[in-house]
Amino acid sequence: MQLCQVYEDARRAGAQIYAYNIGFADAATIEMNGRYGIFVDVMRARDWRVLSWQLAHEVGHCATGCTHKLSSPYDLIARHEYKADRWAITRYLGADRLRQAMAEGYTEPWQLAEYFNLPQKAVEQALHYWTECRGVNFNDEASLPAETAP
Repeated sequence: MQLCQVYEDARRAGAQIYAYNIGFADAATIEMNGRYGIFVDVMRARDWRVLSWQLAHEVGHCATGCTHKLSSPYDLIARHEYKADRWAITRYLGADRLRQAMAEGYTEPWQLAEYFNLPQKAVEQALHYWTECRGVNFNDEASLPAETAP
């Protein structure tokens, strides 16, 4: 995944990205009048891979319109976080892209993480989503879902 692709997706979603010491989180998205501000604490990110995935997740909030008040009920927050994760996974770690990487010999989560230049946790999250939530069997080409991108 290229960081410039995430920035382009942010631009398309009407979001500006700001480096800012938030204090309570690694990154946060704020919506006001249909425009989004993504604030990311670059000092808290361990490396560029983590920063890239944090930004991908935050762009997911913008692309899906799933923002909420800090005082929102936990179940609403959890649903919005899930939708942002799902958007990032389908956008940057689609089942077809994962299958292609696997066909090239990258089969372990750590190998896929290096291939996509993302944290291993993001790849593991994507593999769980595709196999457990969407029923994809990466050993069977016929099991790809009809729609693998947002």
